[in-house]
Amino acid sequence: MKQNNVNATMLKALLFKELRELAATRSFWAMLLVLCPLVGFSFMEAVLLYGHAGESILGDDILMARLSPLEGIVVPTFSALYLSEVFLFPFVIIRILGVEKQFGSMKLLLQICPRIGIVLLVKGAVAMIAFFLSLIPALCALLIWHLLGGYLYLPEVANLLLGHVLFALFVIAIAFFAVSVTDSPQTAAIVTLSFTISSWVLEFAGQNQSSLNGISWLSVTKHLRLFETGLFSLQTVFGFLLASVFFTQLSAIWLKTHNDNFSKFKKSGLTFPIFSIAALLVSQVFYFKDFSENRINSFNPKNEAELRKITKPLKITIHLGPDDSLSVDFEQNFLSKLRRVVKDVTVIYVPPKEAGAGGQEDPKFGQILYDYNGIQLQSHDVGAPRALETLHVLTGVSLEGEVASPYPGHPLKTETGICHFVFYVFLPAVILLSWLTSQRLMRKSKGVVIFAKE
Repeated sequence: MKQNNVNATMLKALLFKELRELAATRSFWAMLLVLCPLVGFSFMEAVLLYGHAGESILGDDILMARLSPLEGIVVPTFSALYLSEVFLFPFVIIRILGVEKQFGSMKLLLQICPRIGIVLLVKGAVAMIAFFLSLIPALCALLIWHLLGGYLYLPEVANLLLGHVLFALFVIAIAFFAVSVTDSPQTAAIVTLSFTISSWVLEFAGQNQSSLNGISWLSVTKHLRLFETGLFSLQTVFGFLLASVFFTQLSAIWLKTHNDNFSKFKKSGLTFPIFSIAALLVSQVFYFKDFSENRINSFNPKNEAELRKITKPLKITIHLGPDDSLSVDFEQNFLSKLRRVVKDVTVIYVPPKEAGAGGQEDPKFGQILYDYNGIQLQSHDVGAPRALETLHVLTGVSLEGEVASPYPGHPLKTETGICHFVFYVFLPAVILLSWLTSQRLMRKSKGVVIFAKE
């Protein structure tokens, strides 16, 4: 019991120490200050564009069904938070761990709390507290949108928040790893930014170059985009968590000061096969949930239930280039939805042959060949209704045409005059006042003293 009390006191003191250092970190307060106008500008521009878009399509039920506050308001507002997670948040995390390693106080900390995993857990918890505080401007924007009469569908908003929480956990793990393998916070910042920015570049390159699309799944930014559409993927959640644990484990190995480099490389090498097996198991997880209110990412529920009855391999050969506009439409309107319902689907793109000397085009240009259980059907229609009809004939499952979406749309044109005061004056003033108050309280606080046992 006495030992448990000592451990609890040690954890409490360690948490108190980390919170004090966070409050004393100028980069943390600077991040909050920068976020206020950044989020405010993104939100006000989104409200303006959303209002004009809703006004221009009034009376058009088809376009109204695609007018979603998630895409028009929430995602643009949280894009400012994404910029913070990529460019500002890493500096806050590195300050939490990097200074102690740079000046050698990590050795003293490990004498008080010899388990490096506990130290990283507490520091990670404090980093997450910093992240949750950085959500305040974005949450204020959503509150203002609600007060202005705007509509929010809570499940899709909560799903997006989950995506940003997972992304923040990954950034924390990467920053800890960068600190553990470098000699200074400045170098760690460069390594961390290399990870986060290269992830964004890889996603962008995969969208514009089909040759890189095969490796674009390595981009964590691409997986964050899944949450922005209202989709929940259990595989993606486990992937984020596994990657975060993996880099945190490597950080723990490289932060142990009493081990030589050979021992660290050896332990790191043993970590790779363990996490590779775990990653293989995660890749087999198959569960998707569409939290978007307009269900733009999914077939209607009846068709999804029928499509899940397809248990044998389905092969679709498309005689088009993957960058062709027809292929892109087919991917967005049918194939991406199909992959989230039918587990064993193989899609092969066959770029058409160039016209010969006689000017004849490839006779198979635009052909889509469906192959299921030894039966083949072909079509030239890239529309989802025709594709569902083909699968109905090919597989025998009872599929019907996609009915019109019952989603009514939520247009709203409103003024954002109060937002200038909130994001450019009020919130920055509150943050500055909080910073000054925390500095005064820290000067008065006596802290907690821990005596290490001999």
